[in-house]
Amino acid sequence: MKSTFGSVQNLADALQKQAVDAGAKAPSVRGADWRLATVQTVNASGTVVTTDGITVRRLETYTLPLVGDVIAITQSSAGNWLAFGRLSSGDPGWTTPTLGTGYTQGNSSSQGNNNGPIRYRRINVQGTWFMEWDGAATRTSGAQTSNILNAALATQFRPVNRASMVIARNAADITGTANSTSVYHSCKVDFQQDGTVSLVSATVGSAEATWISLKGCRYPLD
Repeated sequence: MKSTFGSVQNLADALQKQAVDAGAKAPSVRGADWRLATVQTVNASGTVVTTDGITVRRLETYTLPLVGDVIAITQSSAGNWLAFGRLSSGDPGWTTPTLGTGYTQGNSSSQGNNNGPIRYRRINVQGTWFMEWDGAATRTSGAQTSNILNAALATQFRPVNRASMVIARNAADITGTANSTSVYHSCKVDFQQDGTVSLVSATVGSAEATWISLKGCRYPLD
C-alpha cells in the first residue's frame, strides 16, 4: 500500500509541476507581463523581431528603431506583443566633428565670432528624433562649400530630405564694403541626405563669409 500511495503521490506532484510550467508559459494563465529584448530585425510594417524570434508591434512613440536596440516589450493575456521603446544607454552628449580644409573651430573671439566649436547631437523631443547643431567656425577665402566637414555624417545623423537653414555669418555689404546700409548678416546651409553639410551663398557681392554659425540649427531625422 505504501508503494502504491507513493507512486500516486509522485504522479500527482509531476502533474502539478507540469501544470505550473504550462501555466507559466501561457499568457491566458499568466496574464500580462513585460521583459527586455534585443531587436534583430526592423520591419516596414511597424513591427520588430527580437533575437529570440518574437514579432512585436511598436508603439507610435518608438521611432527610428535600430538593430541592436535593447527594448522593453509586454505581452497581453491574449498573447499580443507590444514594444514600449528603446532603453536609454546614457546621454551620448555632443560630438565635435573634424572640419574640412579651410575651416577652423570657433574657439575664441577671433574664431567663429566666439560661438564655440561646431558640434552636434541626436535628441528626442516627444517621440521624434532630431539632429541639433551648435557652435561656429572661421572660414578662409575660397574654402570648400560642398562639405564644411572633413567627412560625411553617419547615417543616423542624416535628414530624410534636404534640410535648408538660414545661418549667421560675418556682416558684409553686397558691394564688398562695410560702409553701406545694405549689410548682409546671413547665408544658407543645406544639410544633405548624403551626410554632407553644404554652405550656400558663401559670397555676398565680393565679400566672402569669414565665419559661419550653426548654433540653433535642428532638423527631424524621420
